[in-house]
Amino acid sequence: MSADLIVVGSGAGGLTAATVAALHGLDVVLLEATEYFGGTTACSGGGVWVPANRYQKSLGIDDDFVMAERYVKAILGDEYNAEKLSAYIHKATEMLDYMEDNTELKLTATNFPDYEPSEPGHNIGRCLLTAEYSGTLLGPLFDKLRPPIPEMGLFGSMQLNPADAVAMQQWRQSFAAFKTTVSRFFSFVMDKLKYGRGTFLANGNALAARLLKSAEDAGVTLRHNARVRDLLVDNNRVVGVVVEINGVREEIRADKAVILASGGFGANPEMRARYIPQTAAGYNVQPEGSRGDGIIMAQKAGGVFKADNVANAIWVPASKCQRSDGSTAIFPSLFFDRHSPGSMMVDAATGKRFLNEGFHYQSFGENCARLGVEKVWLLADSRFIKKYGMGMVKPWPFPKKSWIKKGYLIKADSIKALADSIGVEAVVLEDTFAHFNQDAQQGKDSEFGRGEDAYSAYMGDAAHQPNPGLAPLDKPPFYALEIRPSDLCTLAGVETNALAQVVSEDGSVIEGLYAVGIDANTVMRYYPGGGTSLGPAMTFAYIAAKHIAETR
Repeated sequence: MSADLIVVGSGAGGLTAATVAALHGLDVVLLEATEYFGGTTACSGGGVWVPANRYQKSLGIDDDFVMAERYVKAILGDEYNAEKLSAYIHKATEMLDYMEDNTELKLTATNFPDYEPSEPGHNIGRCLLTAEYSGTLLGPLFDKLRPPIPEMGLFGSMQLNPADAVAMQQWRQSFAAFKTTVSRFFSFVMDKLKYGRGTFLANGNALAARLLKSAEDAGVTLRHNARVRDLLVDNNRVVGVVVEINGVREEIRADKAVILASGGFGANPEMRARYIPQTAAGYNVQPEGSRGDGIIMAQKAGGVFKADNVANAIWVPASKCQRSDGSTAIFPSLFFDRHSPGSMMVDAATGKRFLNEGFHYQSFGENCARLGVEKVWLLADSRFIKKYGMGMVKPWPFPKKSWIKKGYLIKADSIKALADSIGVEAVVLEDTFAHFNQDAQQGKDSEFGRGEDAYSAYMGDAAHQPNPGLAPLDKPPFYALEIRPSDLCTLAGVETNALAQVVSEDGSVIEGLYAVGIDANTVMRYYPGGGTSLGPAMTFAYIAAKHIAETR
């Protein structure tokens, strides 16, 4: 078997590369190691960072490439790679326009702020979200789309976009929110009756679905349960792959190139221990297929693995619980609970606050690593959990008893009893509560400024004033949820140039080999805004596919 192009992996990077190449007339084979297409993308928030995009203009937001470059440069300093970052920033809008004009991709405007609001060039609206999608449009491929984390939605398969989630939290507060809630529940019930599960797709699952449908429409040959074991190299040029399909190995030749997009190494224990040791006490949210295959093969072919980034992964606070079927649920606290007024986090070792809980998740991981914090308690009172929920526990009217019974959620009638339950000194925790509540009554966090920066203010509850991120915890019973510093995905990968070609130690190109997504080392060297993993993944996939189609 042979093709013009072989793409290894089916996340946003792999699917974008395969689609663009096929639309440019190439014969493309995409190989996915697991049962499901979609990779980490399918379990993500689906944000795509595109500066100076058309949606910002529709919201009246002024942005340009110079501002975006200034922002990233301010964060990275000497780590700034002008050639690669310029390629990304200047080509991201071109990628977006091409994909929206020629495929199923459809993104939506947001007022989401960049993660470092104190830095010059910071702006809002660069992180775009994915428009909802219907799984029915995938036909038989719907069963092969990687499902999202069930606990991120409702009833196992009812997905929610951010706007719907906010409306459903506020269903008693306005007729519009009530109407949205009823409509979503009714649609879900109809889907369950007809299809056995929800078909409304949102966030990263919608992004993966839209890109998967685009690849199919473009004529890409899609193969799942096809793990690539090695690269074929002839005369210092990559000319194909050795793939194992259902236990049988075969060679597939690539007349033009191979693109690695296998999803990094988040599911590889040895590589995790070596390159992101600070997550040892926490959890990995990446799918089982992210075992570092692409990185390992690229190194064998002469590529250079880079693991000296400002951050080698995207950090996140996460909780764990065993499901009724015996499997383990890992829940990343990306929205709502820790940001909303009426909650706080304390170091499990001291019972004291140590950070702005409402600031971005990358900052959470950095603070934990810097201070040596391995376990955190997210604390709230009854008023908070009723309104916002807590981790996997949904707001009222969903019950809490089963979560308390299985030990996921701890309940106590007093602060002292709560301290005893979570193993911290009662006098310390009582002092932490007293100081926090005093600040919250005044609407000003004297310790960490929660709710005062653009990010934590945006992520809080805009209806709560004077500070959208701050409210006292003073209505018992009290609740505690164990949180660990964890990772959403890895960022360290092989070195590439501005065309996404894998390069050797001396900077020379390894002919016929490209890497995108998190098989390639992050162009950002960090995670400075929502979508700064998926944005580069899709942009360099677009650049690589065009380069292969037009020059080889």
